[in-house]
Amino acid sequence: DDEDGEGGDEEACRRSFEDALGAIMEVAPQEFLQCLPECGSRMKQWLSVKQHRTLALFLACDLLQHLKEQSEPTWPVFMPAVFECLAEKDGDVRTPAAYAISLAAPLPKFGEAAPEAFRRLAQILSGPAPKKRDESGKVAMDNCVSALFALARHQSALCPPDVPAWQVVVGKLPIQDDEDEAKKVHKAVAELLLEQHAGLLGPEQAHLGKVLSALAEVYKQENLCKEETDAAILRIFQMLPRDNLLKLASGFSEKQQKKIEKMLS
Repeated sequence: DDEDGEGGDEEACRRSFEDALGAIMEVAPQEFLQCLPECGSRMKQWLSVKQHRTLALFLACDLLQHLKEQSEPTWPVFMPAVFECLAEKDGDVRTPAAYAISLAAPLPKFGEAAPEAFRRLAQILSGPAPKKRDESGKVAMDNCVSALFALARHQSALCPPDVPAWQVVVGKLPIQDDEDEAKKVHKAVAELLLEQHAGLLGPEQAHLGKVLSALAEVYKQENLCKEETDAAILRIFQMLPRDNLLKLASGFSEKQQKKIEKMLS
């Protein structure tokens, strides 16, 4: 037990160290660039030890988030692990792997890996859902939805023709287990719908009913939807012709219908 306690303390210490590095990257990204070789060295060490892989992936996420394209010199160290860890049984490992893809998706250089990322994420999301009590598995699944959404939004030209990325994403909406990702994704979905985004809407607006159902579901749910997103959702429903809404009504739950009626009253 003492050994387990010491191991846990050591891991917590490493995680605090990694959080501190992320904070430094955020406030001083240019100055941090000189630390990239050391970061690469540390990640290489951590990725070789099973219990430290999550730590390495979180460092990769910080590099992608705060340094963006300037993190590219470290990609050969962690990108292969990101793809490998998507297939891990442990949801705590899958989550930062998927999150890394979400963060990398808008970066042009990630285009080289985008087709494979589309395939792997679509395969995961088309597979069995996590069990009800598998909390880490459900959070990981939400991150996979967010990652595929980011890829479809930013790298659509590189999606393999046999991967229906938008259809898969829309089928998984709304997301509810990772609240931070939920707020981010639902905000982006509302923005794209207001822009009449062709991919999100699908051929002949086939996805519209499901997207509206998801937005009605999260409307006014503080844990899943920010106030600014609530305002966008309200605008969407108020802009839609009533005839269109009536045609789609059969796809809304009773609770969603009541929310929509309230929005329109």
